[in-house]
Amino acid sequence: MATRTSTDATVRLGELLGRLGARRLDARRTVKLARQLVASDDSSSETEPAAISISLIGRVADVLGRLALDHAWTRSDIGKLVDTLAHITRLPGDVVRSEIHARVARDPRIIQLSPAVAVEAEVKVFYALTQVEHVSLWTKSVPEPLRCVFHAGPAKPGRRARLIARTVLDGAGAERSGCAYGTPVLRWQRPDAALVFEARDEHAQLALDASRETAAALALVLEREALLVRSAARERALVEAGERLLARLGFDLHDGPIQDVAVLAGDLHLFRAQLEDVLASAASGAALVGRVDDLEARVYAVDRTLRQLVHSFESPTVTRRPLDESLRREVEAFQAQTEIPVDLVLRGDFGNLTDSQRIALIRIVQESLTNIREHSDGTKVSVSVTSGPSEIAAEVSDNGRGFDVERTLVRAARGGRLGLVGMSERARLLGGRFDVRSHPGGPTTVSLVLPAWRPATLASGPAAEALSAV
Repeated sequence: MATRTSTDATVRLGELLGRLGARRLDARRTVKLARQLVASDDSSSETEPAAISISLIGRVADVLGRLALDHAWTRSDIGKLVDTLAHITRLPGDVVRSEIHARVARDPRIIQLSPAVAVEAEVKVFYALTQVEHVSLWTKSVPEPLRCVFHAGPAKPGRRARLIARTVLDGAGAERSGCAYGTPVLRWQRPDAALVFEARDEHAQLALDASRETAAALALVLEREALLVRSAARERALVEAGERLLARLGFDLHDGPIQDVAVLAGDLHLFRAQLEDVLASAASGAALVGRVDDLEARVYAVDRTLRQLVHSFESPTVTRRPLDESLRREVEAFQAQTEIPVDLVLRGDFGNLTDSQRIALIRIVQESLTNIREHSDGTKVSVSVTSGPSEIAAEVSDNGRGFDVERTLVRAARGGRLGLVGMSERARLLGGRFDVRSHPGGPTTVSLVLPAWRPATLASGPAAEALSAV
């Protein structure tokens, strides 16, 4: 009879895992391990059933860890799952709950998520597995002395939860007020957040033990979040320093060599007029004046190149010009110089791009248009930039004569011309992909894809909204 009951429990275990969203293969493997445990009850070995019990609980925790983000668990299903596992393993229900929670809370798949999402998952797991009445996570910062970041449960945290959180964050350590408890999330031995929950007396010890596991996991998550913020600050400082240097180079070019070239062009123009008067009657006069015209044209070409170079040094970080406006200016300048029509398409919101991403997009469009102007002989150009939830994509195409990509890259690198190589390096440093597709006869397409990454913070984004009840 006991065997029949245990067999029924293994079937129920598979059904519960399926209801919680487990894949069929994961559910079958877990049920197979549970049946192996039931069959080992008749074995004379004393260690094998215990080892299989630990493996079974670990397998269930692994499945729940995989499902933590994608499925809303009902606490009744979790309770039935724990009771079924307790029946199969013959372990107390609280032991099963505690072991599952500890394994899920420490699951690297959760801890390594973006900080805001990882915090949300940890709070959800704690609420679902510990039978607390409700739970909330609180932080303290300079602009906001005390703030509830997430909460789970039937109601929002009240005044008592706020008071406990403040006490914990002031450095008092763990705190209790009636059936309400506060556990500090320590980072460098100082409270960085407070996990506040309410639990009945019969569930208090389990909740306290689980809160320490959750606090330890949250400490890792918050440390990663702090590292990301510091990295972002360093990135911004480096970018701004580089852009200031570029701006200074631009000003120096404008106020120095460009002015010298302008004076030289004026002197050459005056010399031409004087030479024309002197050689008006000479047979070779026209040829000499023509040579001067050629030199004058080359000086003006140098002047135009220098001014384009100064324009390319113009810093998006310094000017704070919107990306779409900057790209339109580049396209308008290209059309004015070449009279080649450009189809410009901009999609999505570009307000959340980092400075490095904005600079890379503008520079790559600039370089692509320059290559088209100087080498393509095309009659039509299209530029598209799309900002989506997971990536930013840019593409520049022309119907020109095309080229052999591999040979051109090798020849350019050997000759010290690093336009395409530089674009590829910009993309690589930002974790993106750069590609050039072309062949003799055309067309040519230059594409860039950058991940829409930016450091997550607990104080922003949709994940910072209150967590709905599980």
